[in-house]
Amino acid sequence: MLLYKRIETATLTNGKETIAEILTCPEGKRYRIVSITTVPLHNMFLRVYKNAQQVVDIDSAAMTAEAPLLPMDIPLSVGNVCKAGFYNNGVGTAAKQITIGYTDE
Repeated sequence: MLLYKRIETATLTNGKETIAEILTCPEGKRYRIVSITTVPLHNMFLRVYKNAQQVVDIDSAAMTAEAPLLPMDIPLSVGNVCKAGFYNNGVGTAAKQITIGYTDE
């Protein structure tokens, strides 16, 4: 089954990375993150981490009306944590939303 989860980051700060936990895999489950999206904004870099490994670092402007979802293939097993957020490269300060699509395998 395809599921969606949305988070809102803390207020973003110019020149800083703001990251939050978006999905943790509990015992007895296996998840696979298949997509991620956010409102596009130049110089606002979307970042995703699986445990401590960075797997995404892309300008959020890459998500357009024609292609609003960034395809992903991130498997999560018991105890794995996925975190997501932004590096703000001087674009104003505000909280921002991120939505992931994932399957419960």
